[in-house]
Amino acid sequence: AADPYLASAGIASDWPCGRGCYQSADGGFIIWFGEEDQLRIMCMAKGFVLNSVFDRLHTALQAVEAIDGIAFATSTKYGYVTSCPSNLGTGMRASVHVAVPNLTKDGTDAKAKAAAKPLGLSVRGMGGEHTPIGKDGTIDLSPSSRLFITEAEIVTKLYNGIKLLLEKEAEAA
Repeated sequence: AADPYLASAGIASDWPCGRGCYQSADGGFIIWFGEEDQLRIMCMAKGFVLNSVFDRLHTALQAVEAIDGIAFATSTKYGYVTSCPSNLGTGMRASVHVAVPNLTKDGTDAKAKAAAKPLGLSVRGMGGEHTPIGKDGTIDLSPSSRLFITEAEIVTKLYNGIKLLLEKEAEAA
């Protein structure tokens, strides 16, 4: 495995045995199973209407949790328990791709990171951690915290971050 942490935990071997993927016809809903977190459910949509994406995710989670024989490891203190400690808690990682070409015209995400950090948000490349920003200045924005944060707080942080970054983007034009 490319990630030494996954390999050392024994959760990056035996590909492709025991793994699979489902994708909805519109491409906005994906389930990976046998992945590092055992089950990854993703909802995606263009635009910034976060509540519609969250509502779709919530409906899907209710359907998955209603399947006989599926039980998720949870803790009253820590929330959902996953293979990846950074996803402990809600188990939800939400991110938004935001194009900020004026903030990134120097070829870096430094200005976007400076704006996002006080709000408790991280800026990454479109491919995740340690990847470059998009050529058009698109960044991946997500809450830095995973522990002791509720789903509502995650969505609120993203909303506030989008609003602030778009304001900073307009100022930098």
